[in-house]
Amino acid sequence: MKPAGPLLVPEPIRQAILAHAVNSLPHECCGLIATDSTGAVRFAYPLTNANASPMSFTVDPHEHFGAMRHAESQGWEITGVFHSHPAGEAMPSVTDVAMAWDPDWVHLIVGSDEIAAFRIRGGEIEPVGLWWVSKGPHELAQPPE
Repeated sequence: MKPAGPLLVPEPIRQAILAHAVNSLPHECCGLIATDSTGAVRFAYPLTNANASPMSFTVDPHEHFGAMRHAESQGWEITGVFHSHPAGEAMPSVTDVAMAWDPDWVHLIVGSDEIAAFRIRGGEIEPVGLWWVSKGPHELAQPPE
């Protein structure tokens, strides 16, 4: 079971996720999130959307396993996925809910004007708080409004 509470995301990782979303336009971007044992995000793996679609994503399987190997070598765990909704809201779509297979994973979604996080369990969407880490791995900034 992953640590409960807000997801701690360092600002450079937030910026990398946003850059991947912009660089993937007009398609959805996707990637995986690695956390340490405290639940702090340590790395975001920007990966290829095998669907090359503005409406859906599939993480390239070869890249997925590469990210898993790298995370494990660092003592981290893959605990979530991120993707974008290029022309939509930072809210899970019907497809996102249907494709969510691990109830403990966090789903970071980049919308047209925000990033939000969720867990999807049994078809139910649960918001997860996001706290941006501005200076050090455990120094918290206020989450966005």
